[in-house]
Amino acid sequence: MKIRDVSLHFDRMTGVMMAYIGTFAICVIVCAVMGEYSLLLGYFLVTCLTLFQIQAWLGKLIARKMFGDPMAAFPKMYGELFAHPPVQIDYRLDFDNYLTAICYDGEFLYIVDKNKMVTLKWSDVRSWSWEIIDPAVQVTTANTPGLAVQGAVNDAWANLGPRVNAIKSSGIRLTVKDINHPQWFYNTGKDKKAEAVCRKWEEIFRQFSDGSLKIAA
Repeated sequence: MKIRDVSLHFDRMTGVMMAYIGTFAICVIVCAVMGEYSLLLGYFLVTCLTLFQIQAWLGKLIARKMFGDPMAAFPKMYGELFAHPPVQIDYRLDFDNYLTAICYDGEFLYIVDKNKMVTLKWSDVRSWSWEIIDPAVQVTTANTPGLAVQGAVNDAWANLGPRVNAIKSSGIRLTVKDINHPQWFYNTGKDKKAEAVCRKWEEIFRQFSDGSLKIAA
């Protein structure tokens, strides 16, 4: 077993903040020219809300220009990270914008988790499991439009935490023979491919165990 540090964190929040600052600067300039300072706060807030998706997209582009894109950089690192070209590999950015990956190169199994990477023989693995979490959803009904709107807002806030936790906690877990870092995790999130990815790696692990697939012992 070998554990090493890797630098595969995508700092998108910096780009998003710069996009918001840029929006605010545009608001200030427009309002200064038009002399409508009283509309500044309202204009800024409406812009933030209505253009959130655009600003998130702009923030991602800014962050890529500033820091690079680990999703694009990762395949170029295969020769440095893996002993052989990948036979099976899945990778994505997790909720916190760390690149998370699971790879089999015909000899070893690899997990990339929060800027750490482990190289595993099958004898290093004590157990494995996977889980796609479906969070409980709060739904409020009401007999008046006002209460219905209020309920919908309350539901959105109440469901946000469990939804985020489900995204962060869904994936493949391995327990390995290491005192300092016994748990490793590949985060699949909850997109449409998540369950299929988990089932694929379940079959790979079963074939490691029965000898159908070769892996270092």
